[in-house]
Amino acid sequence: MTDTGAGRTVRVFHRSWEMECCGAPFSVGDEVAWPLVFESVAEADAAVWADCLDERGLLRTVTLHGGAADKRSGAARIAGRVRSLQVAVVGYQGAEPVPGERWLRSVERCPKWFADPFEGDGGDAGTGTGTDLGAGKGGAGRERRGYRRVECGVLVELDVTCAERGA
Repeated sequence: MTDTGAGRTVRVFHRSWEMECCGAPFSVGDEVAWPLVFESVAEADAAVWADCLDERGLLRTVTLHGGAADKRSGAARIAGRVRSLQVAVVGYQGAEPVPGERWLRSVERCPKWFADPFEGDGGDAGTGTGTDLGAGKGGAGRERRGYRRVECGVLVELDVTCAERGA
C-alpha cells in the first residue's frame, strides 16, 4: 500500500498551475481532501525539497487536473486539516531551476493566482502558470532568458485524518 501519511502530520505540495486551473483556495484550519500522487524530484533539487519528501524520496503532490490522479495506477487520496501554508518560491535562470534556491513565505490562505515574473517585463506578475519542479519548463510557451523567482505553489502541512488508496 502507498504511504499517504495516515495518522500523522505530513507536507504535501500543491502546484500553482493546479490551483489556478482546477483548485479552490483554502485556509489554515480548513478540512481538505485531494487526489495525491508521488513524484520523483531531480537529484540536484532533492536537498532543497527534503522536508517534503516521503521515506522513498518522492514528493507528495496534489493533482486535480481532469481527475488524472483517480485514473492513475497507484493514485491515492489524502484528507486532513490544514495546519500551515507556505508559498514556495524557486529561483530560475532561463528555463532551468537554480539548484538549492527555494524560499518559503507563510500565508494564512492559499492564493488562487501566483506570481511568475521574468526579466524584461518590469517584474510584474507574468502568466502565473508556474512550472513543474525540476522539469525545466518555462511555462506558457514563452522563452525565458533572465533570472527570476517563481511562486511555483504551496507547501501544505496537513494533520491527516483519512488517507485511502484510490481505485
